[in-house]
Order: sequence, then C-alpha cells, then structure tokens
Amino acid sequence: MTRDESADGVAGSPRDARASGRADALGDGGPGELIGSGRSADVYALGAEWVVRRYRSARDTAAETAVMRRLASYGYPLPAPGPGPFAPREMVVRRVTGPTLAQSLADGGTSAVEGAALLAGLLNRLHSLPAPEGAPAGHRLLHLDPHPENVLLSPTGPVVIDWESAAVGPPGLDWASSALILAEASLRLDVAALVELFLPEFLALAPPGLDAHLVAARERREAIPGLTAQERALPARAFALLPPLRARARARYDAERQP
Repeated sequence: MTRDESADGVAGSPRDARASGRADALGDGGPGELIGSGRSADVYALGAEWVVRRYRSARDTAAETAVMRRLASYGYPLPAPGPGPFAPREMVVRRVTGPTLAQSLADGGTSAVEGAALLAGLLNRLHSLPAPEGAPAGHRLLHLDPHPENVLLSPTGPVVIDWESAAVGPPGLDWASSALILAEASLRLDVAALVELFLPEFLALAPPGLDAHLVAARERREAIPGLTAQERALPARAFALLPPLRARARARYDAERQP
C-alpha cells in the first residue's frame, strides 16, 4: 500500500503556491515541510489549513480536481480542493488530521469487523452517487485504489484520499481492486492478520459482482508503471488467494447470521 496523499495522518496534494499566485489566499508564502511521499507524489504543508501534492512526473491535475469537486458536491467525505488554479503537476487540498484506518487497525483502535464495515460502507456510498453524464448503464465513478491507507479517521469522520486513479466503471471493479490490494499487502508485508481477520470480513460484505472483476483488477495492478519484477508478480499471487478465501468468508458470514 502506498500513501501518496497522507503522512502521519495528514491528507494532502501539491503545488507551488507562489507560482500560481494563490499563496496569500491559502496561508503562507509557499509550500513548507515535506510531510509525506508515495510512489508518484510528495506532499508538503501549506500553512496550517492546506497541503500541496506535487507529482514527480508531468501530468495535468485538472481531471483529478474535477472528480474531487464533483464528489464533494454530493457530500462525499474527501479533502476539499483549494480554489486553484494550480501549477503544473500540483494540487492543493485542505489539511485533514487523524490516523489512517491502517494505523488504527494496527494499534487496536479499530477492530477488523469495524474496519471492514467502514471500508465497505465508503465503497457503497461512493457507488450510490449518480453516474457521470454519458457513463454506460450500471457504471459509476470508482476510486480504484480503496484500502485502509487511503482512509483517514478525522475528528469529524472518515475521509477518503488519493483520487489519482479514479475513473468510471462497474462498481465490482472497485471492490475487486480493494480485495486484491489487501491480499497483496498480506503477502508483501507478511501480515497474517490481514488474511485471517480483515480481508475475510471485507470479502463477506462484498457484492456478488466482485468475482467477475478480479481478472481486470489484476491486469490493472500488473500494468502500474515502475513496478519491480517482485512487485509485478504480487497481483497474480494475491489473485490466487481470493476465490477460496471469499467462498469461506461468505459461508461463515451466512452461517453466523442464520436465525
């Protein structure tokens, strides 16, 4: 798992405030302390209320910003983007404090059952929003990188960060992506609790459509630029874990809820 938008429980996104002429509106004279780094971006403090996310490769952040503004208009919990315009490769969002869901799971502040229900609820809420204009029937706006490192537990509730990969597609692909990322993390980090506790709880809550999208989710993960050979092999290994684990999780879930 990577946390491109958070560090020590602070959500963010980058740009040089001085270059865009928005520093006075957003805080101090420009980006300050480096507070986080991920695979594709670095995050800097920008005064007390904002952070700036600076991508390391050339890209236009307008699409990501537009996605976030659209979701915010429906009340979906994410860091509010700044007023813009942003410098190339950069984006400003409001600072959000609190631990990640991953941190809270690790220190016992959130149980596996609670964490799985929280992540599942955020996915269901996202997929219940109206589809973007022109989207195929049944498609919705997807996050496509939903996992506990991308959920901040702020004082006012959970906040979903890192919308770089967002796209329109079938909701089952979001669930499959999440399951695959969790399974990869269990292999990469050798965290048995992920497979034994959190992942089964999450899979038990997933809709039937998840299974049909596991291949597409694996192919998307394998196509991420810049992966090492070891990282590129992880999605296939994780893929093999999921069908039997999901079947067992669903059977247990159904048995526990029998009257």
